Amino acid sequence: MSEKTELTISLNADTARLFAEYEAFTRVTPEHYVQQLIEKTLPTLEAMVGALRDANGDEEAVMELFGKKMAESLLKQKQAQTN
Repeated sequence: MSEKTELTISLNADTARLFAEYEAFTRVTPEHYVQQLIEKTLPTLEAMVGALRDANGDEEAVMELFGKKMAESLLKQKQAQTN
């Protein structure tokens, strides 16, 4: 089992009210909503970190590498869905 790290975020009053209203309609807590958002966007974060790592400080190469890594990630996801 992987170790978990807790993250605390601060919301402005408008965002907090919006989450409260959303939870009232859907029974989805803000914590669950944010966790699902993170899980769904994790491939993008992984691709960006990989691109930054592989670019070795070359800012021009970052976006090209990011595009390639996103394409690889999407291909892996598609292959996993068909298996």
